[in-house]
Amino acid sequence: MKKGVMILTGVGQIGMAIARRMGYGKKIVVGDLNPESTEAVCRILNEAGFDAVPVEMNLSSRESILNLIAVARKHGEISM
Repeated sequence: MKKGVMILTGVGQIGMAIARRMGYGKKIVVGDLNPESTEAVCRILNEAGFDAVPVEMNLSSRESILNLIAVARKHGEISM
């Protein structure tokens, strides 16, 4: 069964706090330009019991954004 999906763009502290507050029970797709930071945030979220996956993404690139959305849709319906 697919879960609701939350897309998180940017791996800063505010985004992580929002993901922790609102992402429980959802697949969290984390997109950021820096793959090391994205993987680190996903590791932190996963260790805290969330279900997060990293995606390298550049907000200034339409193609990159569409790729992030495509990855998120593979996991379920995007709900936030």
